Amino acid sequence: MEKPDVGFEIRRRFLPFILIISSVSVINVHSQSSSNDAVVMQALKKNLQPLSSLDWSDPNPCNWNNVKCSKDNRVTGIQLGHQNLKGNLPQTLNNLTQLQVLEFQHNQLTGPLPSLSGLTQLHNLLLNNNNFSSIPIDFFDGMSSLQNIYLDYNAFTAWSISENLKTASSLRIFSATSTNLTGKIPDFFGADTFSGLITLRLASNSLEGGLPDSFSGSSIQSLWLNGQKSTFRLNGSIDVLQNMTQLTEVWLHTNSFSGPLPDFSRLNKLQNLSLRDNSFTGPFHHLC
Repeated sequence: MEKPDVGFEIRRRFLPFILIISSVSVINVHSQSSSNDAVVMQALKKNLQPLSSLDWSDPNPCNWNNVKCSKDNRVTGIQLGHQNLKGNLPQTLNNLTQLQVLEFQHNQLTGPLPSLSGLTQLHNLLLNNNNFSSIPIDFFDGMSSLQNIYLDYNAFTAWSISENLKTASSLRIFSATSTNLTGKIPDFFGADTFSGLITLRLASNSLEGGLPDSFSGSSIQSLWLNGQKSTFRLNGSIDVLQNMTQLTEVWLHTNSFSGPLPDFSRLNKLQNLSLRDNSFTGPFHHLC
């Protein structure tokens, strides 16, 4: 008579128990993650005022106005633009790992921006028109889903755009007018890195050097580089523009560009062109 497989019998009896334990572990992980989100949101609540226009009295931040959450109570959106808020942002903000939308535009927030390193789901970031004092060097680390970035009108200490931004291959809008940007325009704003980039606004900063060759053939429609405050400002030729056939508006005024104007005849979508206060030579023609 064949002996029974004792090992099989043990596995058969205990398999449901193992599956139940696994399910409990998954539930615990989700519960712990949502609990961590709540801690971060309570820190944010403590740092901001006034909150009288928002009902943030519930202990669960997923029930707060202007806050969005997933079905498992993970914070996915914070939309606090135009709330006349003062205060600063907690340094733990990047622990909200499911965050997709972060909006604090047009407030009176101060202090250094926290690193948002690791927020791989974030696609909309609006921090413009505040009083933030600095932006950390690892700010864009790992933010691979970014599509729209507005940092305009914040008096940061001098900074430059990090190479880490290149991981955001779906980038459509990068706007950082009047943010104390320094150095040269990075050579990665072209189609090879950002095939969908349509808006690049870096006006009223302290950039210098020439227009990068990578602009050629890009999908950029709106290009604002006017009013640089550096000693030598943006300079050199603007010939690369003739290969940026998607352009609808170009603002290059108040810089140190020079040389003859390029042939603009292929820029048949161009509507606004501002070149004043530079050092161009030769006639202005070939504009259709």
